[in-house]
Amino acid sequence: MHFPIENPVIVLALCLFIMLVVPPACKRIGMPSIFGLILSGILIGPKGFHLIGEKSGLELLSTAGLLYLMFLMTLEIDMFSFRKNKFKSVWFGVFTFIIPFVSGFLLTHFVFNFNITASLLLACMFSTHTLVSYPIAGRLNITKAEPVVVSIGGTIITDMAVLLFLTIITTSHSGSLDVFFWMKTILSLTVFMFVMFWGFPKICRWYFAYFQSDDSAQYIFILSSLFSSGFLAELAGIEPIVGAFMCGLVLNRVIPHQSTLMNRTAFIGNSFFIPFFLIYIGMLVDVRAFFKGFDTLILAAALIAVALSSKYLAAFATQLLYRYTKAERLLLFGLSSSHAAATIAVVIVGYQIGIFSENIINAAVLIILFTCLVSTFVTDYAGRMVALQQKEQDVQEHKPDRILVPVSNPETALPLFNFAVLIHQPHNNPSISPLTIATTPQQLEHSILKDKSIAGYFFNQASAAKIHYQPAMRVDSNISEGIMRAALEIQVTHIVLGWSGKSNTARYFFGTIIDKLLENCPQMILVVNLTAKIPKFRKIYVLVPRNADHEVGFQAWMHLLLTLHRHNSGELLFITDKNTLKGIMRMKKVASFPEKYFRVLSSLPDMKALAGELNGNDLLVVISARQNTVSYSRRLAVMPRVVTRYFGHTSSMILYPEQMDIFPDILGVTFGGI
Repeated sequence: MHFPIENPVIVLALCLFIMLVVPPACKRIGMPSIFGLILSGILIGPKGFHLIGEKSGLELLSTAGLLYLMFLMTLEIDMFSFRKNKFKSVWFGVFTFIIPFVSGFLLTHFVFNFNITASLLLACMFSTHTLVSYPIAGRLNITKAEPVVVSIGGTIITDMAVLLFLTIITTSHSGSLDVFFWMKTILSLTVFMFVMFWGFPKICRWYFAYFQSDDSAQYIFILSSLFSSGFLAELAGIEPIVGAFMCGLVLNRVIPHQSTLMNRTAFIGNSFFIPFFLIYIGMLVDVRAFFKGFDTLILAAALIAVALSSKYLAAFATQLLYRYTKAERLLLFGLSSSHAAATIAVVIVGYQIGIFSENIINAAVLIILFTCLVSTFVTDYAGRMVALQQKEQDVQEHKPDRILVPVSNPETALPLFNFAVLIHQPHNNPSISPLTIATTPQQLEHSILKDKSIAGYFFNQASAAKIHYQPAMRVDSNISEGIMRAALEIQVTHIVLGWSGKSNTARYFFGTIIDKLLENCPQMILVVNLTAKIPKFRKIYVLVPRNADHEVGFQAWMHLLLTLHRHNSGELLFITDKNTLKGIMRMKKVASFPEKYFRVLSSLPDMKALAGELNGNDLLVVISARQNTVSYSRRLAVMPRVVTRYFGHTSSMILYPEQMDIFPDILGVTFGGI
């Protein structure tokens, strides 16, 4: 075998072997896998042992990996949490951008004598950060802690600001900053933003709403969207990574976070595309530069010191402003101190256009190593203290969510099951049970769960959302009796039923099965009509009847709607009367509802006018009630026909709260025992 290796089959085999072995080895020794992959690239690259040459063909996969990296950064961010603490996130974003930016510019320009362009670009590298240690927060179950949420919002703000600066700096590098440049830049950015945030979401929603394609086709659509966004950015004179970043923000509102499609998108990127990019980064590093003198080491040490200290100052300023504890300050610093994804992007772009030398790439590798290690250790230490503080407040254990989904029609079973996945509480050890009922053993052999493709789809969806999967098949005298017995045996907490939304079906369904279940099943019952295979709602309108806040299940369905809202990252609007609003407002302090989330009515709303506000991408939720309860009225009895008449064009759900205190400890913990 001749070196460097040029055979693409052997090159791919070697890189895949590295991806297989290195991340587990790094995990065992407590080192971030990102550095292990970069180190592997250093060793096999042309400036290491020269096993792979510069023309190995990895540059194409590396470019795809870079775009994928920027795409996943915004695709996986919880936009609901960001909006909930948007003002705190904005201020932290301002601090964690300006303080490192100014510190980095002063250091590089006045101490190391870099020119203004290089200093500004390096200052951008100081400002950005990557939530490398976020999985630690998930393991400690503190992802909803305020410092974690604020750090997520700060990441969005800093990375968008950095990418905007990157675009201006790189564009100006090839020309002059005259009036024509600014006019061209502003115009191109305006057109690009309009296409990405107005036209592109419509295309995505149209595709998912009207093309009931398989999961493979949906993933190909995601890839096409990603690289098309990069191409559009390049046409606008912007770096392609900006397009990938914006594409993630757009699809964040379209793809449910707890879905197989999201799981597949993140899995393929993290296991294939991004590792190729990290290996290629290592191949650009000249390890011999560390032994030729102390210049690179001194530069790296200074950059690391300023990078960490400036991020700490940003966390300290945020602590003073919002009176965080020491543990919360350290947690904020730990999450925001790691430099990885966007840092690599800035350095590589600067290197490709000739602003940075190889010394900067070498120093950037050391920055990534030390900041990721510091971030990991600080987040683990501070996260444990914050978790203990939460334990003092949350002393009760959560009971598991058990969701029962009766299915019979293959066309409606898939979206119904997807919807059931969206309403689960991840911290409640959830399980989901698709149920088929037959009146004879022979019919059971032809049930939907006997179809391997459908059963496999259900299993994959549950696995992607980390939900325990427990299918059930029963032979019973009729459907309602079968559902009731299964609910009793499995001890379910939610029953999710589907209906077509047609009048004849509504009369039949609501006149027979649902009446029997409402009389005999105390669990929360959700009757759902969906218009899309993948439930992803732009608006969620909730009609709340008078005195609904006095029902036993009030807090439970409020919790469910907040979960559904969080998974969809859309608008949420409660429509109710003044008296009931007071009960909902008592939760405002905990849930941080903006004022726009409420519409106060003196009487029942005009359904025809309300129907005009919703389209096929929205969801209408009607909070109903069982007979002889405090919120029941005759209007609720005819609500199925009203929904059928006016809202057949959009997804709808009629929710019947449970009438037994099934979740006493969950509600006390979540809402502070309101």
